[in-house]
Amino acid sequence: MNDRRLGLIAGNGRFPFLVLDAARNAGYHVTIIALKEEAFPDLEAAAAQAPVADLHRVSLGQLGTWI
Repeated sequence: MNDRRLGLIAGNGRFPFLVLDAARNAGYHVTIIALKEEAFPDLEAAAAQAPVADLHRVSLGQLGTWI
């Protein structure tokens, strides 16, 4: 099992996709906390590509409970 892990808080724009790709290429297992009101819907499809990243959609008000 890969012990290298990275948590990504994803808002809008292309930046979350770039970080996801770079982290995967560096060998990290990525967990994404995507803001419901901000993150692009196609982030779920990107997370589902191998190696699969865990993705959780949360409202901005719930973000503190995840951190």
